[in-house]
Amino acid sequence: MSRELLIDSLPIKLSLDESKEGKTVARGEFARCDTPTQNGRTYPRKIYEREIGKLQEAISRRRGFGELDHPADGKTKLSRASHLITKLSLGDDGKVMGEAEILDTPAGKTLKAILNAGAEVGVSSRGFGSTVNQGGSQVVGEDFVLRTFDFVADPAMKTAYPEIFAEDVDDGFT
Repeated sequence: MSRELLIDSLPIKLSLDESKEGKTVARGEFARCDTPTQNGRTYPRKIYEREIGKLQEAISRRRGFGELDHPADGKTKLSRASHLITKLSLGDDGKVMGEAEILDTPAGKTLKAILNAGAEVGVSSRGFGSTVNQGGSQVVGEDFVLRTFDFVADPAMKTAYPEIFAEDVDDGFT
């Protein structure tokens, strides 16, 4: 088995929210374990548990960068960063729930413009690993390493469309 770039997406409905500080946040389902994606790959729960755990330090240190569209080489470049993952968890129902702060970078501004136009954007996982054919589905192997989640136009998991929130405090003005 050879390791390769594995990208799988979920279409998730995003809604925009902006805070007093100007932060725009996307929240929602980022992935799902034990369910085949549109690409025919299944990510076992134990793999997502392990990989989400590994990402927690980067997330807590504000180093969980993602991009608008997947980079061809699979490597995150700060010059292309569009968002910063701020929360990631795996629920009992197998849903990987996430939160991402959309950055004020060129790619982040493009993402905000797309969302402000009312368009839906999906969330897609990016990692490296191998797969094994089990019953017609490609099951992701133990060697999988999850790098991040990117925003894409056509996700492989049709429920991965997050909601966008403005982290705002009502100051009483109208």
